[in-house]
Amino acid sequence: MALRINTNVTALNAHMNLAFNDSRLSGSIERLSSGLRINKAADDAAGLTISEKLRTQVRGINRAIMNVQDGISLIQTAEGALNEIHAMLQRMRELAIQASNDTLTTTDRLEIQKEIAQLKEDINRISWGTEFNTKKLLDGSGTANVSTSSPKNLDGVVTGAVLTFSDFSVMVMPKEEMTPYGPRQLKGTAQVQRSAIFVRTDGQIASGSTTLQSISNFYDQNGYFILDLPQTLYIQGDNHQGALTVSKDLTLNQLAQRIQAAMTTDQLGNGLHFEASSAIFYDYGENNGQMAVTSGKNGKVGRVNFTGEESLVKALGFQEVIAPVDPVYSIAVVNLGMPPGSRKIINTQIAGHRASGLIEGLDLVFQPPTNAYARTASATLGVRISLPIQFTVADSRTGGSAVPVTVNIPSGDFAMSQVASIINATLISGGSFARARVNDSYAIEFYTTNTGSSAYVSIANYTGSTELGIATGRYTGSGGTPGTLKGLGVVSVFDFSVNNLGFAIADRHDPTNIINITLNANYSAGGVKSIAEAINLQMGGLLIKAYDVGGVLQLQSLETGIYSGFSIVDLGLGAPLTDIRLYNGQAIAAVNGSPVIQNFAYDQTKTNFGYVVGGTSPTDDLHFLTVDENGTAVSLTVAAGDPATGGSFRTLASIANLYNNAVNQVPGAKMAVEIETGTQTLRFYATTPGENGSITFTDLGDPNSANTIRSVWSVIPQTYDNGTGQYKFTMHIRDAFIQFQIGPNQGHTAKSNIIRTDCRALGIEDLDLTNIRVAEEAIGLIDKALQRISSERAKLGAIQNRMEYTNNSLNVALQNMAASDSRIRDVDMAREVIELTRFQVLQQSSNAMLAQANVTSQRVLDLLR
Repeated sequence: MALRINTNVTALNAHMNLAFNDSRLSGSIERLSSGLRINKAADDAAGLTISEKLRTQVRGINRAIMNVQDGISLIQTAEGALNEIHAMLQRMRELAIQASNDTLTTTDRLEIQKEIAQLKEDINRISWGTEFNTKKLLDGSGTANVSTSSPKNLDGVVTGAVLTFSDFSVMVMPKEEMTPYGPRQLKGTAQVQRSAIFVRTDGQIASGSTTLQSISNFYDQNGYFILDLPQTLYIQGDNHQGALTVSKDLTLNQLAQRIQAAMTTDQLGNGLHFEASSAIFYDYGENNGQMAVTSGKNGKVGRVNFTGEESLVKALGFQEVIAPVDPVYSIAVVNLGMPPGSRKIINTQIAGHRASGLIEGLDLVFQPPTNAYARTASATLGVRISLPIQFTVADSRTGGSAVPVTVNIPSGDFAMSQVASIINATLISGGSFARARVNDSYAIEFYTTNTGSSAYVSIANYTGSTELGIATGRYTGSGGTPGTLKGLGVVSVFDFSVNNLGFAIADRHDPTNIINITLNANYSAGGVKSIAEAINLQMGGLLIKAYDVGGVLQLQSLETGIYSGFSIVDLGLGAPLTDIRLYNGQAIAAVNGSPVIQNFAYDQTKTNFGYVVGGTSPTDDLHFLTVDENGTAVSLTVAAGDPATGGSFRTLASIANLYNNAVNQVPGAKMAVEIETGTQTLRFYATTPGENGSITFTDLGDPNSANTIRSVWSVIPQTYDNGTGQYKFTMHIRDAFIQFQIGPNQGHTAKSNIIRTDCRALGIEDLDLTNIRVAEEAIGLIDKALQRISSERAKLGAIQNRMEYTNNSLNVALQNMAASDSRIRDVDMAREVIELTRFQVLQQSSNAMLAQANVTSQRVLDLLR
């Protein structure tokens, strides 16, 4: 073996092994002290990568578990609030069933309504106030944030899962249908109620000036007057309440004024705010003695109920006679988020003010727009007479025979009032006491200025067309008292066999028709009765009869009324008239009674409603101009005609046709006219609905024209901008779904939504229990609200159950992943202690051998000695 001094290879080898063993011993100590097998990437690069991924999952799962627990808390908060709303709806339903029972009075139902109002207020409070970590839960913002260009007129109510988030254009237009004369808006109808027939305490029908204390309706069966103390009458409608005080000193007209004021808006801003409402007491016609109340809003939203003390409500007796019908609207929705060429219009038609299905998960609740308009006065009924009519009229007149008057009516188009005027002009010129008029049913009605059964009208010799329905015959009055001549004392002379007693009787109907009565026998045996029988045998056709009234001779007409009178004149045959206690020349008359009133059923197929535009020159034409909100003008001329020839009557349909055709000839004109058959009026309106539409009227006719829009239609020349609301809106819908991060990775989410739960969203905003009919309907509305809340609670319960399962699965995953990470990263302490012992022994051995290696180079010195 070679010996070298400069390089001790053995020592170097021992040193290398010592350093290696020292490094391994340090690593083992590091692992044992940290408890980790991998302390740095160099320990296990692949294992470190896997471990770090597992650690990411573990930390994510830990956070997800807390998220799930927070989500469960949020859902429990919402579900707890819904539970309270559920309880209040159950109470509402109980109250609705109670109010539907007729053992309750209207006052009882009014008290129930007060509780309903409080419950509705609290439902709204819960819906708008429930929150978790300041996040609103039940106001719809848990699904979508909805904003509109006009919140007052359009509201988006979240009713489910909204699927499209974008900007939308919403257009609400009154639905129109085409008729032969032009468009007609389906505006619906307003509710009309009529009161009981008010009768005075004297049995006569009350008038508008009758005070309530003079009306029998306000006295009960025991004669107690229910208004000794003033009472309050409440009017419910559209979630508002109006009130008025009813006292005994009010007249029926004043009561009607107070009801109308309570239905509109008073100076303090109270009332129903139904501004177009009316309350009218009728002194005439088929509604004589009744009050009619018309709601100022069309459709069910305008339905009103009268409540108060049961006795007062019963006395007023209001009953719905025309049920409200909801207006119909066309609604169009366009998604503005789509490219212009790809946009589709989704439209529908609804009756009411709530539309569903146009935007998924959203109901559109809107205040319906109304059009600016001008309405004419009610038209009169007209008739087309195809052939000239002629007939004679005779009546009971004073001072002579009833001379017939011949009436001639030419063919042509006439208002019924014109027909009556033609007949009256002839009757008056002929000296007749008969007259013609148009009654409340628009029929021609003959009547007399005298009364009782002695008054009559006789129609004969009728020729011509039959549109007016006038029939021949004799028509008499009724009632009153008969003409009577009473003897001035008991008759004592009965023998007229030697000196005849004679007198003449003249009926007032026809003084020339005189009957001579002669008494020429001895009537002692039969007394006054036999004298009366002898007179009656000689009366002939006179409607007069003689009676024995306790020994007093009495002559009495068999007719009644003022013209049942008659006169007697002594003929001077021998015995004086005073023998039977009567007086020469005495004229007897009666009073009271009812006149002749005879109407005829006209042929309705030959009649139309319209207006009279009378005149004989072009200067009398009705000429006017209308201008829309954009300044587009349409002029129209309605030609005048001669009333005498039946050329002045213009039907509603002909005017509407004329105007709408004129509008169609002007491009861009936004005006139209429709016929309102309920009131028989023309309604000129701006076709642009809402407050931006307008229509302006201007008279263009000759200053001397007999016909103007004011005189013919009662339309004032001015601008009409009385439209309300808007028809075009923009709606923005933002995604606000509730999202829970329920896992450690992207996409591990759960989404949910919570609907809006206030009274409007639940459809119970206008809930009214103040009468038995609407209380019955309320049960159905509350059932729908209950179903909606039940469905929402079930959905939230399902989500909570899912979240709890998710929480369990996350805990299991956390355990497994933590174990996996531990197996990779944590050190096996027992094995590592063995390694530590081995490395310690090796280190000690390496130190000893290094010392030995350092000594080996000294052997060279032995060679040099």
